[in-house]
Amino acid sequence: DLKLARKKKTRTVFSRSQVFQLESTFDLKRYLSSSERAGLAASLQLTETQVKIWFQNRRNKWKRQIAADMEAGAAPCCGGQRVIRVPVLYHESMATPVALGRPVVGFPDALNYPLTCRFTHPLSLAAPQMTGL
Repeated sequence: DLKLARKKKTRTVFSRSQVFQLESTFDLKRYLSSSERAGLAASLQLTETQVKIWFQNRRNKWKRQIAADMEAGAAPCCGGQRVIRVPVLYHESMATPVALGRPVVGFPDALNYPLTCRFTHPLSLAAPQMTGL
């Protein structure tokens, strides 16, 4: 009879602006501290539990996307992959690395590497995930 008395909580429907802010925060940081979660919840007028569950669900979605991308990347050829240019800082034929003081504008000696995973935020590579180190 206790099961009948309890009602399941209804699904939370997030507004577009809430989803945008949650996604933007997720792109910068996959895990929030309790103080970050509290601040984000207050600014979005959500409960901390709602923010916590949203991040849990979003991390699971992110992991599924990575797994799907890796499976798709195992297919022959490079169809649909983006190519990024990376500056060469070391040549095998040289005993010492290329001088780092040299301007890298345009990457004249760059190699092409396919980008095998998708980044949803341009700063996701540069933004530190851990602070205080």
